[in-house]
Amino acid sequence: MKNIQISFDEELLKTIDNFAAVSQQTRSAVVREAVKSWVRQKEIEAFEDEWIQKLKETPQEVGNSDAWIDAEQWGDE
Repeated sequence: MKNIQISFDEELLKTIDNFAAVSQQTRSAVVREAVKSWVRQKEIEAFEDEWIQKLKETPQEVGNSDAWIDAEQWGDE
């Protein structure tokens, strides 16, 4: 692993430290877990955006495209 230096405001640092204490992890472990989760979410979002764009461009190649295009509207509706 490589050590890096990053900055957090005091409130966020307290929150990180609280999570670390509760989960019996180091501060670094908590931050690593959070960043991994954030990166994975961004990868998923990029994949979904790309998939939806391809469906819009060539829906006939995907089969039942209406169901997938409707997926673009998934959410808290």
